[in-house]
Order: sequence, then C-alpha cells, then structure tokens
Amino acid sequence: MHATSHLIVPDSSLVFFVDETGHEELVPGHPVYGLGGCAVMARDIDRLVRKPWRDVRFKLMGSPDTPLHAAEIKWQDIPNGAQTAGAFFRANPFSRFGAILTTETVRPSESHIMLLLKQVLGNRIAEVASHMAFREIAIIFEASSRTDRLIEDAFSDFELNEDGNLVPTSFFFMPKSAAEPALEVADFVMHAVGGQARRELNGKKRFGRDFQSIFHCVDSKLTSFMRVTEVQLGTSDSDIAARTD
Repeated sequence: MHATSHLIVPDSSLVFFVDETGHEELVPGHPVYGLGGCAVMARDIDRLVRKPWRDVRFKLMGSPDTPLHAAEIKWQDIPNGAQTAGAFFRANPFSRFGAILTTETVRPSESHIMLLLKQVLGNRIAEVASHMAFREIAIIFEASSRTDRLIEDAFSDFELNEDGNLVPTSFFFMPKSAAEPALEVADFVMHAVGGQARRELNGKKRFGRDFQSIFHCVDSKLTSFMRVTEVQLGTSDSDIAARTD
C-alpha cells in the first residue's frame, strides 16, 4: 500500500474512501468495530463530495477549510447542524457502505476480527461496484498507527473480479491531516454505523436519524451495509450470518 496526502487517479477509477469505528480488538469500552465509508467515481468526487462537503464545513464551522470530525462536533452548539449534515447525505448520490461486528457477534475464538471484516467489506465493495461502470478501483484507508499494518496484512490478497476479469486495484493510506473531504464523509458514515450498532447492543430497535439519512434516504443501489451476527469457519470457506439494514 502507498501513503499519499493527495489523491491522483484516472477519472475512470471507482474510488472507495474507508474509515473505521471502534477498536479492532473489541477491548473494554469499545464493543464494536467496523470499516466503511463512501465510494464515487474519480471524475465525480469534486461535484458529489468535495464541493458540497466544503459547503457543509462552511455552514457548520464558518470556513470551508475547517476539517470536520463527527465524534468531536457538539451538535447542541450548532443551530441546524445535524440537519445540514443529513441534507448533504440525502442530496448527493454517491455510494455509502459499511461492515461492522460487535461483542455479541458469534465467532470462533481463534478468528481475527480484521480478517473477518476484510471478507465482509470486500463483499460490500463488490456490491457497490456491481452498479457502476469503471476500469479500475482505488481504495483509500485513513491512516492509523494502530491498524495500518493489520489492514495491509488483511487486504494483501484482496481481489475484485468483474465478468471473470481481475480488476486493477490500488491501495492507499491517507493521513487525517490531508483534510480530504471524502475521508471526512467516510468518518461520518462510520460514526453513524458505530452509533447504530451501539444502540442495538443497548436494546434500542429504532434507527438513529444519522443512520437513516445516510442509508435509508437514497436509492438502495447506493448503499451496502452489513452487521455481522454470526461467523462459522469451515475448512475451505467462511459462512457469515448477518443483518442488513
């Protein structure tokens, strides 16, 4: 995988921006872990993500250049802030995807969470890609000193096949300091995914407004989400039972 602060890929690329939520070892206090974000054709990133997200930054922070991080925002201090963010997701037809498991996921004790998520996330990527016309894909993970090596190891054999042909795939790590709007959008997606999983662990059945705005208020072809409930590892394959919302 390559490190980059500025993404340069062909316009024909389908680009996936991936962030995480929770802790990959499900340590105490972190009952969920997931990967996901947003996807868009490279030629449409500015129109569908960067420009409208900079407008969100301006409305929420007073400047289009001030980075936004979902967990750090004090929504009660920003009039109509949540509505502004929700309107962005409802109005812009880019893809959004997520995969998450929790402390209640039934899985073999020897299974590694990152490897399980790699499979589930890979299926989400394939589902998003099935609705798009592209020549290659680029997958950009937000860099993390804690999980970069785990992600690199888990995705080292990742392949996507289209009509029997191997799709050229590039992987990148991008630091938060790059202030890439699409990675911030991925952060908001996974903040909503993590929050929804925590609500369900606490026995709440209703979907959060942020989750609804991201996954329920756009064409279903633009969404792919899975919460893993059970994993059964066989000798040659993995069978994963999951909830899709």
